[in-house]
Amino acid sequence: MTRDLVSGCILLVFSIVYYLAAAAIPVSMLADSVGAQGLPKSYGIALGILSALLIAQALYARRRAAATVDAGNEAVRRQRDKQGALRAAGMLAIGIGYVLLLPWLGYIVCLALLIATTVWYQERHYRHKVWPLAIGGAVIFWLIFVQLLQIAEPSGFWPSLI
Repeated sequence: MTRDLVSGCILLVFSIVYYLAAAAIPVSMLADSVGAQGLPKSYGIALGILSALLIAQALYARRRAAATVDAGNEAVRRQRDKQGALRAAGMLAIGIGYVLLLPWLGYIVCLALLIATTVWYQERHYRHKVWPLAIGGAVIFWLIFVQLLQIAEPSGFWPSLI
């Protein structure tokens, strides 16, 4: 069993437990249309879908690898696993940076920086598309969460400058 398959199974179980815990949140008479359950349930569903995709990817990769395994590929696989772990650590660092900067820079600016950094880090050959993707994505998420769903997000220090 590969790490992706084990991780996917563990995350799938976690997403089910998380969803059930979110569904157990009591409904308040003061709740809006989304309610206190809305966002956590959405996270549980999204995590479940991503976990299922990770499991499917791991099973597909194992099936493909079984057809082309030889001694030389083992060293290459180890090197890729090491690079994958370093890439995961980099993504974790990007997420930590987002959480730390969010109160000061605000939601829309931090989200644009998060998207830009992630796109640059994951796909370096799309450098010319980084800022249009980041700004567009940040505006779309801001419209969905702040304007449409009326979820208060940190505005940062920008409103005090205006």
